[in-house]
Amino acid sequence: MSEKLSSTNENDYSPVNKYIDEQSKLRRAKSFWINARSWALILIAIGLLAVLLAWAYSLLHKHYILKRVAVVQERVIEEKINDAISSGGMSKSVGKLQMLGDNQIAIEKLNEAEKALENMKNKNEEREKTIKEMQKAAEDFEKSYGQKVASIESEKLASLNKIQDLENQLSNLKSENKERDEMIKQLEELKKKNENIKDNYYLFLEDQTKVNNKDIRVMTRYMYKDLNMTKPLSVDCYVDFNPSYGAKLADLEMGTKGADFKFDKIFKDNGFNKQQFVEIKNKHCQFKN
Repeated sequence: MSEKLSSTNENDYSPVNKYIDEQSKLRRAKSFWINARSWALILIAIGLLAVLLAWAYSLLHKHYILKRVAVVQERVIEEKINDAISSGGMSKSVGKLQMLGDNQIAIEKLNEAEKALENMKNKNEEREKTIKEMQKAAEDFEKSYGQKVASIESEKLASLNKIQDLENQLSNLKSENKERDEMIKQLEELKKKNENIKDNYYLFLEDQTKVNNKDIRVMTRYMYKDLNMTKPLSVDCYVDFNPSYGAKLADLEMGTKGADFKFDKIFKDNGFNKQQFVEIKNKHCQFKN
């Protein structure tokens, strides 16, 4: 009887325990994934916040960079313009550079300054090249004829020098006035004339002598169409009274070899006669053709 009661009271709870363990594992797994998802969302939020902060910083940094660039642009452009002004190639209208708040205007002003400087540089280089070629031609002439060349000139170069001088004078006149208007008119006429001018070259030989105990220079002038100087287009002679009389007595043009020349009253009033200069022409003018 006792054995029967004992077997009846023994129960097997292992399935229940197994079920409880499985449920516990499921709850732990679910809790883990919930926590993982929460941390993932937190990390994503932190990442987005970092991106937004970086973007905001970049905008703020760009704003300050643009401000610094504008200041540097203004300084660079003013330096370019001032360089051009000091070289005599541009007007001193720097006041317009205060409009540099607009980057497009700043760029246009900078381009204008650079273009003016480039044009000026090219003109100077061309002028220097021509001068060197003229000097070389004069040296070749001296070697060929054994005669010292007093000077060599170019019509076009002389015209360009006059234009440059006028431009320099205009750059120094700040205000509008009658003198400035006259210079502008003269400059326009010179530029128009320079477009059609022939680039003839003049080579001068000098011989010094005295007349009435006064020093004079007898200048022989050779005109060439180019710097090869194979044969002159013309050769004439004149007297320069400048050593003794200064600018008050004009040059006496004595023309080409064997040609007669005009002897004005002003030379007679200064104590000269024509025969004196006929003899000077025959003796001191250096006609080689």
